[in-house]
Amino acid sequence: MQRLLILFFVFISTLLFSQEYLNKNENFDLTIFRYLDSLTTANNVSIEEYLKFSKPFSKWDIRPIKHEKIWSLDSIRTSSEVSNFFWGGFSYHYKISEKEAGAKPNRFLITAQTESSSNVEFFNKNINKFKALALAFQKNDNLIFLNQISLQRVDNLYRENDKYWNYIIPEKSPFPISTQINIEKKIKFSKEQEQILKQMEEINIYSIIKTNYGIFFLKDGFTDNSYGYYFSSSKKMEQDNHLFEIMDFVNINDEFYYYIAN
Repeated sequence: MQRLLILFFVFISTLLFSQEYLNKNENFDLTIFRYLDSLTTANNVSIEEYLKFSKPFSKWDIRPIKHEKIWSLDSIRTSSEVSNFFWGGFSYHYKISEKEAGAKPNRFLITAQTESSSNVEFFNKNINKFKALALAFQKNDNLIFLNQISLQRVDNLYRENDKYWNYIIPEKSPFPISTQINIEKKIKFSKEQEQILKQMEEINIYSIIKTNYGIFFLKDGFTDNSYGYYFSSSKKMEQDNHLFEIMDFVNINDEFYYYIAN
């Protein structure tokens, strides 16, 4: 009986492990890296353009959204580690020294800290617009919005230079991007979604994401790092979301916080 129980638990553990790390033998991350490496080379993409589109929730952000840990680089990794691996590879691609590559995220975080007072002041001057956006997003069924020059996103649908497209994600891949896209000709953003994108632009927010507990308003981002504002109707700062490793936060009022995530 004891032997049967041991075999049962081994079977269950194996089953759970295989479900959680379905990508273990697929090398999706390396395939995506090689694809983006070739794409940026062929199109002569500048480092500024690459950094713009690799920000959190932009089209080249490889971080798994639904999985905190995945199998990557021959080991179990957190989602943020994959982002850092990509930045390391692309810093080499753009001939940036290891020292400079390591300094960039630190400078980004320092900027987030030194500008915290002015960012809070900006929020207070535009508090009604932030409240209106939070209310509109709460009523909306979507989870992610992105608004950058030439690129917008609503969940998995992108609009780039007036063309709509989405990634074709392989069944076992935990990553939000892939090497193939589908040009969407029948679906476009709704009037409600367009209004939210417009509201984001008015308060200089490039991305918003809804969690189980609140809403993150991203003012800027670098790989997995970001800073901006957080809204919570429960009046509590969210600190256990794997997409936002909260480094520091300031309570602005009962429902809003200024945050920095590394």
